[in-house]
Amino acid sequence: MRSILISAATGALLTSCALTGGASDEGPTTITYWSWISGSQQIVDRFNETHDDIQVDFQLIPGGGDGGYSKMFNAVRAGKAPDVVTVEYPQLNSFITQDLLRPITDYGVGELADQYPEWTWEQVSPTGSEVYALPKDVAPTVLYYRADLFEEYGLEPPATWDEFRTTAERVKELEPSAALTTFGHNDAGFLSSLAWQAGAEWFDTSTGEWTVNTTDEDTVRMAQYWDGMITDGLVNAEALYAEKHITDLQNGRSLTMIGAPWTAANLSRFLPEQAGLWDVAPIPRWGDEPTAGNFGGSTMALPKGSPNPDAAIEFARWVSTSPDAVAAAAPVSTAYPANVNLQDTWAEEVSSVNEWVDGMNLPDVTSPAAQEINPAWEWGPDMTESFSRLGDAASSRVGRPGGLEAALRDWQDGTVDQLRLRGYNASD
Repeated sequence: MRSILISAATGALLTSCALTGGASDEGPTTITYWSWISGSQQIVDRFNETHDDIQVDFQLIPGGGDGGYSKMFNAVRAGKAPDVVTVEYPQLNSFITQDLLRPITDYGVGELADQYPEWTWEQVSPTGSEVYALPKDVAPTVLYYRADLFEEYGLEPPATWDEFRTTAERVKELEPSAALTTFGHNDAGFLSSLAWQAGAEWFDTSTGEWTVNTTDEDTVRMAQYWDGMITDGLVNAEALYAEKHITDLQNGRSLTMIGAPWTAANLSRFLPEQAGLWDVAPIPRWGDEPTAGNFGGSTMALPKGSPNPDAAIEFARWVSTSPDAVAAAAPVSTAYPANVNLQDTWAEEVSSVNEWVDGMNLPDVTSPAAQEINPAWEWGPDMTESFSRLGDAASSRVGRPGGLEAALRDWQDGTVDQLRLRGYNASD
């Protein structure tokens, strides 16, 4: 991607410092890992069982947007950084532009690049010259659907968004109290994944400044589509995983769920009695070619000041490349590994321990979807704050004619203003 990513008021990133750390003559090196991602404790336990020279102390922290990232920022600035942290893809640029991550290029991680989809590697090396993290998992968008109710109503999973609307109209005819899906207006990650899948590129740094654009043709098409679905009463518009949403799913009043591989774990927790009733299909496409967005996913990164970087990178590399790490997390997590060499292991392990996934088409749908994501998508330099504003804007306007389109336009204006206040060159 673009090398000017770091040309903000915070200044260019410093050259990587000399790297230290490693095993001690007095025993194994102990490193600290901060994360909130499901399965992290199990991964650490498996690593500790299989390694003598390094031991990992896992510390559970709040979710990134719920205070976890602030905790990381404060720790690095106070000189008390942990060795390894989880950073989601949207937030990587926040760490990079504020010079809070240790580049890991000098550890030879470039040799791993071909083990990941192109778009994933672009996300962890946005400057084009340095690698700042190793991909852990990815979250291509897919469509979960109640296979039993689709059969009862004589429906097929829609291949296009036009067919999706037609199917939604048919559901309303057959069962007026039901809707084809729930539109999660409160979730900015959900909204951005839909825009990404539609072909949008909200941020661009190719001109030498931050350009923000949510009024492009692809975003507008997506927003107008969902505005129409909502105002016509064809979908439920409510907070994802809120009480009403779960009740709608339980009672068959919401027949599908636009999500990612990790969604299966959420559904299995909320709807354990519905194991065997759901299946998954590719997300409907806009044009002739299949595409997917990305709805989540995380990386393994070393913060600046990581006390034991050699040991930390060994652990991060193991998490990103080892079948053992995938197997350890499978009983509690359905997050899809970014590393293409681990995807068969994931399919076997998750299906064998999770009755919700067993028998579903999830592995066959997810694998191609992970390769169909547009690598040109960039994130802004402060997506935690930006996501909060976007979720608020969409929630306040949803249900009004043109509400989502207006919310995205207002969010664009506010984002440009915020970037300028922080000293970035920004335009819309």
